[in-house]
Formats: sequence, C-alpha cells, structure tokens
Amino acid sequence: MIKKTKKNFLLKTILIVTLQLAWLSAVRSFAAPVPAPSDSVFNIMKKVADWQWHNLETQGWKTPKTDWTNGAMYAGMMAWAKIANDSSYYQKLLNVGRENDWKIGPERHFADDYCVGQTYSQLYTLYQNPEFIKDFRKLADTLVTISHKESLLWVNEIYLREWAWCDALFMGPPALGYLSQATGDPRYLNKASELWWKSSEYLYDQKEHLFYRDSRYFDKKEKNGAKVFWSRGNGWVMGGLVRLLEVMPANHPDRDRFVKQFKQMAAKVSSLQQADGSWHASLLDPASFPVKETSGTGFFVYALAWGVNHGLLSYKNYYPIIAKGWNALTSSVHPDGKLGFVQAQGRDPQNVTYEDTDVYGVGAFLLAGSELLQIDLDHQKRQLLVKVTNATPMPREASTIEVPWNSIKRKLKGINAKNIIALNAVTGQEIPSQVIYDGKKDPQSLIFQADVQGGTTMYFSVTKGQPSDYTKKTYGRKVPERYDDFAWENDKIAFRMYAAALDTSPDNAKGIDLWLKKTSNLVIDKWYKINNYHIDHGEGLDAYSVGISLGSGNSAPITDKGLVFSDNYNDYKILDQGPLRISFQLIYKPWQVNGKKVEQVKTISLDAGSNLNKVKDEYKFEGSSLAIAAGITKHKDDGNPVIDSSSRFISYWDQSDGKVDNGKVGVGLVVPGYEKVVFKNELGHLLAISTLKPNETFVYYQGGAWNRSGFFPNEQSWIDYLKNFSMSVQKPLEVSYK
Repeated sequence: MIKKTKKNFLLKTILIVTLQLAWLSAVRSFAAPVPAPSDSVFNIMKKVADWQWHNLETQGWKTPKTDWTNGAMYAGMMAWAKIANDSSYYQKLLNVGRENDWKIGPERHFADDYCVGQTYSQLYTLYQNPEFIKDFRKLADTLVTISHKESLLWVNEIYLREWAWCDALFMGPPALGYLSQATGDPRYLNKASELWWKSSEYLYDQKEHLFYRDSRYFDKKEKNGAKVFWSRGNGWVMGGLVRLLEVMPANHPDRDRFVKQFKQMAAKVSSLQQADGSWHASLLDPASFPVKETSGTGFFVYALAWGVNHGLLSYKNYYPIIAKGWNALTSSVHPDGKLGFVQAQGRDPQNVTYEDTDVYGVGAFLLAGSELLQIDLDHQKRQLLVKVTNATPMPREASTIEVPWNSIKRKLKGINAKNIIALNAVTGQEIPSQVIYDGKKDPQSLIFQADVQGGTTMYFSVTKGQPSDYTKKTYGRKVPERYDDFAWENDKIAFRMYAAALDTSPDNAKGIDLWLKKTSNLVIDKWYKINNYHIDHGEGLDAYSVGISLGSGNSAPITDKGLVFSDNYNDYKILDQGPLRISFQLIYKPWQVNGKKVEQVKTISLDAGSNLNKVKDEYKFEGSSLAIAAGITKHKDDGNPVIDSSSRFISYWDQSDGKVDNGKVGVGLVVPGYEKVVFKNELGHLLAISTLKPNETFVYYQGGAWNRSGFFPNEQSWIDYLKNFSMSVQKPLEVSYK
C-alpha cells in the first residue's frame, strides 16, 4: 500500500511537471507581440473612463455610491486618475466621497460595504484630510479587535461577519491594506493578512490553484464534469492579491506566502486563457460559456501585468498572455467607449453579450490598462524612460525636469548635445528641451518642462533625434548701451541688475529691478532700443523703483548699523542661454563689512514659465560668520506686507511707481529649507536674515507679478502663487530614470 501510494505520487508529480513544461513551451512559442503604442493604451482608457462617468451622470447610478460595484470602479478610476494628468478625475472621486459624507456602506462588517474604503484611503494619502477616513477607520479599529473564529460555512448570513466568499478578498483586504499605508498603522494590514489566510485555507483548492466562490460550490460540477471555478470570482482574488502586495512591506512576515499563492494562481490562470485572449465565465468549462467575459479578463490582465511590473513574473513568459488579454478587452469596447461583455452581478458563471456592461468591469479594465501602460513604456527600446510623479495635490505648472547627463550617457550610446530630444512617452510628441552646461565645457544635464497635475505620474523619454527649432522663452545679456546693465527675462516677466558703471551716476541703484510684462514675447532688446520703457506701449513697462535698496529681492550683509551694500557688479559670466533657462553669474569687487573683507558671486537662473528667479549667493569673508539679509523694499510703505514664516515666504503688494496708474505690483521672496532664517519687517524692507558660515551658500527665490499681466488679478492670487511655489521646492517632483 505504501509503495503504491509513492508510485501514484511520483506519476502525478511527473504529470504536473510535464504539463507545466508544455504550458511554458506553448507560451514561448507565441509570436511575442510588440509592445502596444502607449498612446493607444492611454487613449482607450480615457475613452472608457469618460463614457462611464458620462453614463453615470446622464443615466443615473444603479446602486448606492458606497456599493461594492462602484467601489471596484473607483479602484480603476483611481489608477486612471494617477496617469491621466487631468484633475477632473480626482474631482469626480472627491465629489463621490462628499456625497457619501465619507461613510462606508450600511452593513458595517460586510466586506462589500467597505470596499469603498480603498478609495477613501488613497485620497487621504494624497490630500491628507482626516475626514476622508474617519468613518472607515472607526470600523477598522473594531475589526482588528474581533477574534473571527466562526466557520466560513455559507449559513446564518456568515458573509456579514466573515470573508466567507472569494469576492470578499478584493473588497476587504485591500481596503485595510491601503488604510495601513495611509495611516502608518500596521494593525489593519496584519488583520487583512490573518483573515486572508483564513479564507484561503477554506476556499482555495490546493490542486487546482483556484478559489471556490463559497462553500455552496465545493461539490458542484460544470456540464463537462469539472469543478465550478468562476472567472470573475478568481479575478477578484487575483486583483485583491496584487493590491494587498502593493501596500505590503518587503519584510512583512506573510509576504512570501502571498507571493507563492500569486505565482501559483498566475500560472494556472494563464494556462486557461482562451484562443481569443479572454477568459470565459467558467474557467474549467469554457465551452459551456463560449463568449468572452471582460470583468474576469480585466482583473486577470491587471494582476498578471502587475506581476511583471514588480518582477514577480517573467516578461518573456507572461507578456504574450497579457497582450492577448488586452486585445480581448479592447475589442469589447464600443465605438463610444462603452465596455461590453461584462457579466451581470452574480455569484457563478453566466452567459454574457456584447451589450452587457457594469461599472466593476470598467474598474477592472482601467486597472489592467494602467499596468499594461507601464509595461509598454518600460520595454520601449533606445530610450531613457523618465518617470515624474507629483505626490502632492497641488498642480505643478511649467515644472522643469532635469535629467543628469551621466544617466543619459549610460543608457544612450553616442548621444551628444546636438542629437538629443525629449518626448512625451505616452503620445510620442516632442517637447522643448535644453542641454544645460552650467558654465562648463561638457553637458551637465538635459531639462524639459511639463504641467504635472496633483497626484499624477507622467512619463517622458529621452532619445536620439534632431531637435526642432524651439520657441525661445528665456533670454539675457549685458547691456553696454545702458551703463552695462545685465537684463534677463522669460515669457512671464523681466529683471535687471546694475553694473559698476552706474555707481557714479545720480541714478545709482543696488537692488534687483522688475520689468512688468503682459506679453509672452521677449522684450528686452526691443525696450532698450526704443528707450522709453517707463511707458506702457501695449506689452508692459518698467514701473518699479529700486534706488539704494534691495529692490525686488537682492541680498547684502547686515550689521547692527543696517545693510552694507557693495558696489554694483564688476564682471559677469553667462552659464546657460537657451529656450528654457537663462543662468548667469555676477561677480562683485571685495568690500569692507565691519572692517573685514567680503567677496560675493551671485548666480541667478530663470526658467520659462516662472515668476521667480533662483538665486545662489556665495559670500567669502574673514571671520567665523556673516549675517546676510535677502529682502524686498517697501518703497513708501504704502503696500501690504505679508510674512508667512510657516510657508517660508514674504510678500509685498505695492502700488507701481509713477505719476500715472500702472496697476499693482506683487513682489515676493521664498526661502524654503532654511530653519535658521529669521523674517523681519525693518529697515524699510521685508527681510529674510540668515547667518552664514565660511563656504556656505544662501539660496532663495525672488521675483514679482503684475495685476495687468493676465495671471495675477489680485493680491491673494500672488500670495497663493508664493505659497505653492514654496511647497513645490520643499516637496519637489519625484523623478526616476530607467
């Protein structure tokens, strides 16, 4: 009897290995599809998402907005919102939360009714509003204290207390997992893991590597005699698996068990894919349900693609399966964006038609597309992929992305400053870029710009190509025809500083001058040529007075006797002169401060689209420290001074100078990251004072705005700009390269 048992075991083992090898061989024999153009994935996701929202808004919601059906849709819409770069999708989800009063469904311990907690927690992570998770967290705090010792037998409404059906593994565990990620409290994730394995031990078939829907199906058979394993039911499980793994730390004690189960299910599910690329409603009896079903297919494609993206599944073996599955999904999309072949709400395999749709199918579709897009971008050849994430809710307009040249050279052989371009990796559209030298002989980096909406990720590729003739948006030069001024500008505003030639003039001035523009055209050369730029001829004017002050944001040493100005700049060096950034240095002759010699080099850079310069002041001096004040003049003290020490900026909303009404001028200075900076309103200025040690550099941002520019209608708009700018420096875009 023992020998026979061993023999049977050996035969079964050989059979299993043979089948696995046959499946892998079949997978490898597929003609591996070329990654789909990423813009086609993006565009069809947008089409499906937009149809669904429009349908809900015009036809109404079939179920309450806290319902599990919508919770699954929200999961996909969140994934889409993160890559859509369109704030309207987040606003729709926020509106849902508000309409729900941020409450979960009425049955408190029913997993279906807190599926929506996934979305609440993800929105909280971005917006940090405690109201978003208050109700859900109250439930979760109760769940972690319950022993959950009941049997999962489908009796006595067990589903209201336990995860007794496989669908629950998408609804409940990820909701608790995302709550742990949002709050940093591991109890919720640990409870999710505990209850997952309770459900798994009851519902998971260790031989088939598939889940029964619930205990009622243990002994049921399909028409062909096979066990009943429902496609969408197992799709729920695989979707829940990867969403839980998404938020599970690498060192979590249960992670390896989850990875093992995921790989088992991935192999089994992949072997059941049909010739049309889909999975039919019944996994083991597809002939009885001969039409594809897109909700199960969507979740399978999502999970498999997630596995490839996270290194758990082989791209070579699984991409052909994923690509075929995606083709099955996209061929189910109607011309107007409606997703068809979605099985109606149920608990077991049922037939489906092209006209059948539901919101959870759309959620699965968008989850699948979000992961496929990442795969396709990662496997485009001859490019450096740049991933840019805005992890704040604040939109970042005209954001400059800088890629180190060393990273570019390692990826792209034979690249140089004349054969490099940047593309939107999703659309393939070229975007203006500039090679940065920073005053050196060889390239140091490549910059390009993008508007990155809050909570979104964008992808760009750096590759070989002939750059287009980009519109120049920044410019600067020495102006010998006017006392050797150094003037510079971008498409928003213009500035100038004064040279030593002005020191002996009755019009001597020390600070940074501000020129006000209401055109995106470059105007410096034109205005200097006409030489009456104190009058607005339709493009703006110089209506800002500097005199012996810091003007709109210069710096100077400060002592107990006041500000100690140097002579104006003596020499200069242009570091970069391109379509997106002008940067230069101004060098000053040494001067005395409290009897000690001080030297200064000021480096200024201005990017397209910005109203603020970045200023780096390097001071060399004798002694152990030197107090430096950067600031803005208050002129006749007739403006509105604002000091916001928490947001690290100062603002002055002032009357423009002149005999005629030239509007209001906003001047500001931002000093993020300097805890030792003290803000003061004194000496006729708003000041940011820092004490430097030898070889330290004082970095700050200064600039201005005009209420007639078309961008800053009032003081509050200027203050908001400064506050957001300060936040953007303190929490910069997250940039990675591949």
